[in-house]
Amino acid sequence: MVAEVTEIPFFILLDRFKEIFLAPANYPEMLWIAAPLIITLFLTELYFSRYQFEELGWNSAYGNALVVVFVALDIFRYLFNHQMLETMSLKLALAISVAMLAVLLTVINFLHILPENMAYGLSSKLPLNFIAYIGLILIYSEIPIDFLTLAASIVLLVIVSTVIILLRSLIPTSTEVAEY
Repeated sequence: MVAEVTEIPFFILLDRFKEIFLAPANYPEMLWIAAPLIITLFLTELYFSRYQFEELGWNSAYGNALVVVFVALDIFRYLFNHQMLETMSLKLALAISVAMLAVLLTVINFLHILPENMAYGLSSKLPLNFIAYIGLILIYSEIPIDFLTLAASIVLLVIVSTVIILLRSLIPTSTEVAEY
Protein backbone atom coordinates (compact mmCIF):
# COMPACT_ATOMS: atom_id res chain seq x y z
CA MET A 1 0.00 0.00 0.00
CA VAL A 2 1.45 3.38 -1.05
CA ALA A 3 1.02 6.32 1.29
CA GLU A 4 -0.71 9.29 -0.28
CA VAL A 5 1.07 12.60 -0.37
CA THR A 6 -1.22 15.25 0.99
CA GLU A 7 -1.30 18.39 -1.09
CA ILE A 8 -1.07 21.63 0.80
CA PRO A 9 -3.18 24.41 -0.69
CA PHE A 10 -1.00 27.41 -1.52
CA PHE A 11 -2.96 29.91 0.57
CA ILE A 12 -2.87 27.74 3.68
CA LEU A 13 0.91 27.37 3.30
CA LEU A 14 1.20 31.12 2.70
CA ASP A 15 -0.77 31.86 5.90
CA ARG A 16 1.50 29.58 7.96
CA PHE A 17 4.56 31.14 6.33
CA LYS A 18 3.30 34.60 7.32
CA GLU A 19 2.73 33.38 10.89
CA ILE A 20 6.33 32.15 11.08
CA PHE A 21 7.76 35.23 9.38
CA LEU A 22 5.81 37.67 11.58
CA ALA A 23 6.22 35.73 14.83
CA PRO A 24 8.91 38.08 16.22
CA ALA A 25 6.57 41.03 15.67
CA ASN A 26 3.62 39.19 17.19
CA TYR A 27 5.64 37.82 20.13
CA PRO A 28 8.13 40.63 20.81
CA GLU A 29 9.62 38.94 23.89
CA MET A 30 11.51 36.66 21.49
CA LEU A 31 13.23 39.62 19.82
CA TRP A 32 15.96 39.75 22.48
CA ILE A 33 17.31 36.42 21.30
CA ALA A 34 16.01 36.32 17.69
CA ALA A 35 17.48 39.68 16.64
CA PRO A 36 21.09 38.72 17.43
CA LEU A 37 20.61 35.44 15.52
CA ILE A 38 19.35 37.23 12.42
CA ILE A 39 21.90 40.03 12.59
CA THR A 40 24.90 37.72 13.06
CA LEU A 41 23.68 35.41 10.30
CA PHE A 42 23.56 38.19 7.73
CA LEU A 43 26.70 39.98 8.91
CA THR A 44 28.69 36.73 8.92
CA GLU A 45 27.45 35.89 5.43
CA LEU A 46 28.45 39.37 4.25
CA TYR A 47 31.90 38.91 5.81
CA PHE A 48 32.48 35.58 4.07
CA SER A 49 31.18 37.11 0.82
CA ARG A 50 33.84 39.79 0.97
CA TYR A 51 36.66 37.54 2.19
CA GLN A 52 35.99 34.47 0.09
CA PHE A 53 39.47 33.06 0.63
CA GLU A 54 38.69 32.59 4.32
CA GLU A 55 37.06 29.39 5.45
CA LEU A 56 35.08 28.37 8.48
CA GLY A 57 37.47 26.92 11.05
CA TRP A 58 37.03 24.68 14.05
CA ASN A 59 36.86 27.72 16.33
CA SER A 60 34.01 29.25 14.29
CA ALA A 61 32.16 25.94 14.09
CA TYR A 62 32.52 25.59 17.86
CA GLY A 63 31.30 29.16 18.40
CA ASN A 64 28.31 28.62 16.13
CA ALA A 65 27.31 25.53 18.12
CA LEU A 66 27.68 27.48 21.37
CA VAL A 67 25.23 30.08 20.04
CA VAL A 68 22.61 27.33 19.81
CA VAL A 69 23.43 26.30 23.39
CA PHE A 70 22.61 29.85 24.48
CA VAL A 71 19.39 29.82 22.45
CA ALA A 72 18.44 26.50 24.06
CA LEU A 73 19.04 28.03 27.49
CA ASP A 74 16.75 30.92 26.57
CA ILE A 75 14.11 28.47 25.36
CA PHE A 76 14.24 26.63 28.70
CA ARG A 77 14.06 29.96 30.53
CA TYR A 78 10.91 30.78 28.59
CA LEU A 79 9.40 27.35 29.32
CA PHE A 80 10.31 27.68 33.01
CA ASN A 81 8.77 31.16 33.28
CA HIS A 82 5.57 29.86 31.70
CA GLN A 83 5.40 26.72 33.87
CA MET A 84 5.85 24.49 30.82
CA LEU A 85 8.55 22.21 32.22
CA GLU A 86 6.34 20.14 34.52
CA THR A 87 4.76 17.91 31.89
CA MET A 88 6.06 16.53 28.64
CA SER A 89 4.70 18.39 25.63
CA LEU A 90 5.66 18.85 22.02
CA LYS A 91 7.25 22.19 22.93
CA LEU A 92 9.32 20.62 25.69
CA ALA A 93 10.36 17.80 23.34
CA LEU A 94 11.41 20.42 20.77
CA ALA A 95 13.39 22.33 23.41
CA ILE A 96 15.16 19.14 24.48
CA SER A 97 15.92 18.33 20.83
CA VAL A 98 17.43 21.77 20.18
CA ALA A 99 19.50 21.50 23.37
CA MET A 100 20.71 17.99 22.53
CA LEU A 101 21.68 19.07 19.01
CA ALA A 102 23.55 22.07 20.41
CA VAL A 103 25.45 20.03 22.99
CA LEU A 104 26.22 17.27 20.46
CA LEU A 105 27.61 19.72 17.90
CA THR A 106 29.55 21.57 20.59
CA VAL A 107 31.22 18.33 21.69
CA ILE A 108 31.83 17.21 18.09
CA ASN A 109 33.50 20.52 17.26
CA PHE A 110 35.44 20.72 20.51
CA LEU A 111 36.88 17.22 20.03
CA HIS A 112 37.13 17.43 16.20
CA ILE A 113 35.22 14.13 15.95
CA LEU A 114 33.90 14.52 12.40
CA PRO A 115 35.87 15.26 9.24
CA GLU A 116 36.33 19.01 8.79
CA ASN A 117 34.06 19.41 5.77
CA MET A 118 31.20 17.56 7.43
CA ALA A 119 31.59 19.36 10.76
CA TYR A 120 31.87 22.75 9.08
CA GLY A 121 28.78 22.07 6.98
CA LEU A 122 26.73 21.03 10.00
CA SER A 123 28.03 23.91 12.10
CA SER A 124 27.88 26.74 9.62
CA LYS A 125 25.88 29.84 10.48
CA LEU A 126 22.84 29.29 8.25
CA PRO A 127 21.75 25.80 9.35
CA LEU A 128 22.43 26.37 13.03
CA ASN A 129 20.89 29.83 13.22
CA PHE A 130 17.91 28.64 11.21
CA ILE A 131 17.28 25.68 13.53
CA ALA A 132 17.67 27.95 16.56
CA TYR A 133 15.36 30.58 15.04
CA ILE A 134 12.61 28.12 14.12
CA GLY A 135 12.93 26.53 17.57
CA LEU A 136 12.48 29.95 19.17
CA ILE A 137 9.45 30.74 17.07
CA LEU A 138 7.76 27.42 17.79
CA ILE A 139 8.39 27.71 21.54
CA TYR A 140 7.46 31.38 21.97
CA SER A 141 4.44 31.38 19.66
CA GLU A 142 1.20 29.49 19.36
CA ILE A 143 2.08 28.21 15.88
CA PRO A 144 1.26 24.50 15.72
CA ILE A 145 4.16 22.09 15.37
CA ASP A 146 3.00 20.09 12.37
CA PHE A 147 3.75 19.20 8.76
CA LEU A 148 2.40 22.51 7.48
CA THR A 149 4.79 24.40 9.77
CA LEU A 150 7.65 22.22 8.55
CA ALA A 151 6.75 22.99 4.93
CA ALA A 152 6.46 26.72 5.62
CA SER A 153 9.80 26.64 7.47
CA ILE A 154 11.45 25.03 4.46
CA VAL A 155 10.00 27.78 2.26
CA LEU A 156 11.47 30.36 4.67
CA LEU A 157 14.85 28.60 4.53
CA VAL A 158 14.81 28.69 0.73
CA ILE A 159 13.93 32.40 0.75
CA VAL A 160 16.61 33.25 3.32
CA SER A 161 19.18 31.24 1.35
CA THR A 162 18.18 33.06 -1.84
CA VAL A 163 18.48 36.45 -0.14
CA ILE A 164 21.93 35.51 1.15
CA ILE A 165 23.01 34.39 -2.32
CA LEU A 166 21.76 37.69 -3.77
CA LEU A 167 23.51 39.70 -1.05
CA ARG A 168 26.72 37.77 -1.65
CA SER A 169 26.59 38.71 -5.32
CA LEU A 170 26.35 42.41 -4.40
CA ILE A 171 29.30 42.46 -1.98
CA PRO A 172 32.61 43.24 -3.66
CA THR A 173 35.26 40.62 -3.03
CA SER A 174 38.32 41.76 -1.15
CA THR A 175 41.49 42.15 -3.18
CA GLU A 176 43.62 41.07 -0.23
CA VAL A 177 45.66 37.98 -0.79
CA ALA A 178 45.32 35.20 1.72
CA GLU A 179 48.40 34.85 3.91
CA TYR A 180 48.06 31.14 4.55
